[in-house]
Amino acid sequence: MKICFQINNIIAEVEIKQPLISDIPYLQNLNSKWQFNALNGNTEKGFLSGLFDEAFFRTLIKEEAIIAAYSNNTLIAYMLTANNANLNILKTHKEEVEKLKNNLVINKNAKVAIGIQTAVEEDYHGSGLIVAIRNEFRKMLCNKFQYLFTTISKNNQRSFASATKYGWKKVGEDEHHYFLLLTV
Repeated sequence: MKICFQINNIIAEVEIKQPLISDIPYLQNLNSKWQFNALNGNTEKGFLSGLFDEAFFRTLIKEEAIIAAYSNNTLIAYMLTANNANLNILKTHKEEVEKLKNNLVINKNAKVAIGIQTAVEEDYHGSGLIVAIRNEFRKMLCNKFQYLFTTISKNNQRSFASATKYGWKKVGEDEHHYFLLLTV
């Protein structure tokens, strides 16, 4: 899908598609750029908790569990689901999804994509790109999942505000995170 956005008073054509194996270094770079530790405490524009390696991105590409956006053939954003990872926070995701099913918030047989993570180059913040990526990601996953589930740190108010503005529903929280659900 190709779409145009106005970025810094310039019209930028953006293509949203599945990334290639050759894009892995760029995915890793964008992922590491937004890590909490890499931001030196400047988290007002958001941050990521999950740091992913080459093997992880390779698996996501193979399983069609990631989508990316490009401008002038440069990777500028991605959205992924980390269903097959065993990171600590993903154990919490799985537990919370089971609670949602047991409490009949969602159907007991629903398939839920967990560990949703989005990274966007700063120039594209506020452009609407994340909405376009999310819509394409949902289309890509609609035959596999009925819901997307993620957590957002309570320290990451920018990301929480953006997510809830664009359809994510808060379905719970703990001391450190909001739990969010989005219908595919």
